[in-house]
Amino acid sequence: MLEEREIYLEETEDYANGFYTRDLLTKLGEVEGLRVPRVRKGGFRPAILPERRRAGLDLAEVVINLYAAGVSTRKISQFLEGIYGAYYSPQSISRLMKVAEEEVKAWKERALSEEYFAIFLDGTLLSIRRNGVEKEPVYLALGIRPDGSREILGFFKRVKPAWDKKSSTFYYG
Repeated sequence: MLEEREIYLEETEDYANGFYTRDLLTKLGEVEGLRVPRVRKGGFRPAILPERRRAGLDLAEVVINLYAAGVSTRKISQFLEGIYGAYYSPQSISRLMKVAEEEVKAWKERALSEEYFAIFLDGTLLSIRRNGVEKEPVYLALGIRPDGSREILGFFKRVKPAWDKKSSTFYYG
């Protein structure tokens, strides 16, 4: 973080201004009294630390996976308190889920490459919890670019066709 601040100071007209302390939750436990360098004008943020959050990204992944598995926000809150020793209200968990949903939406609406060497389509059965646990197919589209890199183009659940009596046609939705 010190080296990061030095690079920042070389590129701006700002000055080092000591440190502040903060705690950070990680998957290996809590780091207490972490000394974070700061600058006078306040524009520096170390890239390694999540901004305005007490926990690292791994905690967000845990919450998303628990939520996706059908665990209630109240039980997720109890889990985090038991494992990490930190209390997050069910409302905080709900806000985190809204942020995750926004990120998924942005990913789905991103621009795709104009050229792919090959596109593979495949599917897998996942256990989905609704009224009990049911297996549903999820289809995956994978594109391989001309440089050999791979990109997930999208994933889709099975769409059941429905009969529209007015127009006498099937539609998918």
